[in-house]
Amino acid sequence: MRAALALLALAVAGCATTQAPPAETRWVPDFGSNNVFNTEPGAAPGHRLVVDDLRLPAGAVGATHYHPWEEYLYVIEGSAVLDMVGHESRTLMPGESVVIPARQVHTPRAGPDGVRGIVVRVHDLADPIRVEVDE
Repeated sequence: MRAALALLALAVAGCATTQAPPAETRWVPDFGSNNVFNTEPGAAPGHRLVVDDLRLPAGAVGATHYHPWEEYLYVIEGSAVLDMVGHESRTLMPGESVVIPARQVHTPRAGPDGVRGIVVRVHDLADPIRVEVDE
């Protein structure tokens, strides 16, 4: 029993002194859409949860496309310009979000300082994640 308590005390002490990695080792995503999750959630069989860490350089323009299901965008840094067919362009700043309706044709653009954001989508497993459209 004493040996077990001693091992437990050493383990707890080791956890207490563990430090976070230095800032320079922090993960920085590549430019583009960096996938964080692409999985079938247990709570929604037959569906796919897709979460991307989006990072685009200043002025970058993505391909015109749509998704079979809704898309949710939250801007973390910079700004995003959202061009949706049939709507006025909209600029999203840090802390702002938008829901892009299912099958809404849109063209994403990064603002003058680029953009970093989180994109979330839920699809049927059989559906494509994105469908490109000729402009």
